[in-house]
Amino acid sequence: MKQTINICTLIVLGLLFSTTVFSQTSDINKLDKIRKNLEGKNLFTRWEKMDTKKALSLLQENGSFSDQKPDKKQMTGRIMQWAIDYHQGSYSNKEELRMAIYKALQYWLDHRPKYQFPSIPFETLRAAAAIELIIYEDMMRDRQISAVKEKQIGKLIQSITEFSHWCWYNGKSPSVFDKNRGHNRGGNVGYRLWAMTAIASCSKDEKEMDWVHQIVKEQFPRVLNTTTDLPTGFTPDGSWIQHNAGGAQNYWIGYGVHWINHVLTYAKATNKSKWELTPKEWNTLADYYLDGIQWYYYKNHGALNIAGRHNALKQAPLDEGSIRKDVLKILKNGHVNTIKTEALKALFKRHQDKQFAYIDSTKYFWNTDLLIHSTPKAYFAIKMLSNRSTGCETSENERAHGKNNFLSGDGSTIIYSTGKEYDKARIGWNWRAWPGITAIQKTGKLPLSPWGRESISLNQFAGGLSTGEQGLAAFQYDRKSSYVNLKANKAYFTFDNKMLALGNSIDKNQADPFDVWTTINQTERKGDIHYYINGNKGKIKAGKTKNLESKKIIKPSWIYHDNTGYIILPSKTTGKIKLFAEERTGDWSDLDGRYANKKNQIESASIFQLSLSHGSELVDADYAYMVIPGINIKTLQNTLKKLPIIIQNNKMAQAIQYDTDSYMIVFYKAGEVTLNSTYKLTVNKPSIIHLKKKMNTWQICISDPLHKQEKAKIGISKKGHSKTCTILFPTGINKGKSIESTLNL
Repeated sequence: MKQTINICTLIVLGLLFSTTVFSQTSDINKLDKIRKNLEGKNLFTRWEKMDTKKALSLLQENGSFSDQKPDKKQMTGRIMQWAIDYHQGSYSNKEELRMAIYKALQYWLDHRPKYQFPSIPFETLRAAAAIELIIYEDMMRDRQISAVKEKQIGKLIQSITEFSHWCWYNGKSPSVFDKNRGHNRGGNVGYRLWAMTAIASCSKDEKEMDWVHQIVKEQFPRVLNTTTDLPTGFTPDGSWIQHNAGGAQNYWIGYGVHWINHVLTYAKATNKSKWELTPKEWNTLADYYLDGIQWYYYKNHGALNIAGRHNALKQAPLDEGSIRKDVLKILKNGHVNTIKTEALKALFKRHQDKQFAYIDSTKYFWNTDLLIHSTPKAYFAIKMLSNRSTGCETSENERAHGKNNFLSGDGSTIIYSTGKEYDKARIGWNWRAWPGITAIQKTGKLPLSPWGRESISLNQFAGGLSTGEQGLAAFQYDRKSSYVNLKANKAYFTFDNKMLALGNSIDKNQADPFDVWTTINQTERKGDIHYYINGNKGKIKAGKTKNLESKKIIKPSWIYHDNTGYIILPSKTTGKIKLFAEERTGDWSDLDGRYANKKNQIESASIFQLSLSHGSELVDADYAYMVIPGINIKTLQNTLKKLPIIIQNNKMAQAIQYDTDSYMIVFYKAGEVTLNSTYKLTVNKPSIIHLKKKMNTWQICISDPLHKQEKAKIGISKKGHSKTCTILFPTGINKGKSIESTLNL
């Protein structure tokens, strides 16, 4: 009996041992498969072009180069060129070339140049990984030759792995570096991810891949921005935020999409291994598109006021089919639930022709103070500021990217019908006249806003809501800096293919002698411009230069250009219409530092600009205007017969009736608004509200624009009869999100 137990024990131990060995072998095989998936990629030179023969002539016995100390360009230049020639077989003596790579790599890694972000952890690390992948299999054969070779190759692989760690920790040690923030989240992880994955796969150590896998996993949980905490990543409302030095900066068009591209490459390489993405993570990738990205592009074009530092490049931000390609990768490789799979398929189908792709929906992103309203004919992206959020950034010096972004979030309104309206116009833009903003028209350079710093607004009040078909956004604009000292209440109401904008309480520092303008639009000029201003009708023919300035608006006036109608409505101090139809010349290097050393950067553009001038001595100025893209001139004229009703536009509230028994209201403080001759609406807290009456039931959508209120009391009354309800605003990660309720009266 005792002998039987021992035999059984030995059998069990044998099975356990064989399972463990098989598991280890299996994991190593998985590492090999990951390596194979990445091999032969990212093989290109950068910063240095040098012929292989010449570079070899400079190589010394210890692995250094006779012409210079180790520099980042050696890795991305001459050593990379050796790897390319080795891969292509274009150098006759492969063994000589391989030995040269061993020596040069080892010396460079032992004498690393000074850490420089981002060139070292991104491009240089990527080059090191690409080179290692090319020579890896021959390294494995070489290490079998002798103990000396085994030691040499082992040291080289370990040195490349240590370099990967060094790049992850930004040249610092883990004990002093917080890996969860800053440079090591989001897109800045993505730019390292391919190289880190490749190097881990070459290490033959599954713990290295465990490390990379953990870094990837840490990117998926949603993050929340507050006035004191501005992390990087995917937020509860579907925004992506990064470079948040002055407040949450919405950055799907750039860093967010870059992160997706890299993580999908990682997901494909690690598929069917223990390092693969979980179903929960795959569903989060689906949410990137379903909660966020699909609103950010319209007919192939990204919204310029949420394009970060890239909105002033000659090539406007385009999708170019990337959404469709990435969604297909998720559908083919991911583990996504049925509901999201069907939604992704519908998105994929909508993007089969990128030139016409859009989503017919409205969404308010409460974490980044952004309203997007998209229809087949019209698109409005409205970006506001608060003490929680910021507009587009610049980089930090005279070679800055996006040099003129200082006012990019101040209520800016990108208006598309074709998507191409601003492509050629930006070279001739007045960057103090972003569509939708109210701004002082100073001269000289705009201040830089590195990583969004310096562009924050003092106001806590900024909020909005969406019903899916209609949208409302409003903020109590309050910017004070060495350049701008301006206040205003600004609201934007979107419905059908229309946007109605209201402003009031516009005040500035009276010591500034410059005019204040509210700009309605500024696009490339195409075709004739028709106008009807204070009863005076006219036309500016295509190609003709003419600038108009009206008297104060005393009756509804309109301007029509490029299938878009603009209606300016009289109010207490609407101001004067300024209409520009002119040729303007600009220098791309004044817009973006990436053109600083390039020739022939001066270009001209034909510009249509429509602004309202409030003058230089304004006090409590106001305005009201409406924009209707995608219509003909007859439809515009007919619209004047049935305009939305502006119920109120003052310091307490901004309110409109846009349809039968349909209302949108902004309360800047507690108060009462008379909806029509029958009903009154009261609230006891600042609120943003959409109301729709069906029979005797009022459907209410409401949000907290301060992101800190616990509840509000709302009441509707009719000739002595009234009903009230208490709204409990969302807390925690959903602060600022709208909620729905009903009242029966």
